[in-house]
Amino acid sequence: MTYHFLPREEYESAKLERILAELEAIIEREKKRHMMDEHLSHSMRDLLEDEIIPMLEAELNYDPTPDTAYDFFHQ
Repeated sequence: MTYHFLPREEYESAKLERILAELEAIIEREKKRHMMDEHLSHSMRDLLEDEIIPMLEAELNYDPTPDTAYDFFHQ
């Protein structure tokens, strides 16, 4: 009997959500380490915390629904 490996098809947004969760976990682990034992440089940690993670969250949580009826009718 032959078994075939069929990779599970997955949406790209689901992959990005997993990556975001992993980046957040990395930051949490880094926060628990002593300054001399950290694996990431301060600049890399700041870049992840202040720019990359918030930008990914904003894209993943984007809602194109207009805030008000005015926004909907006056585009």
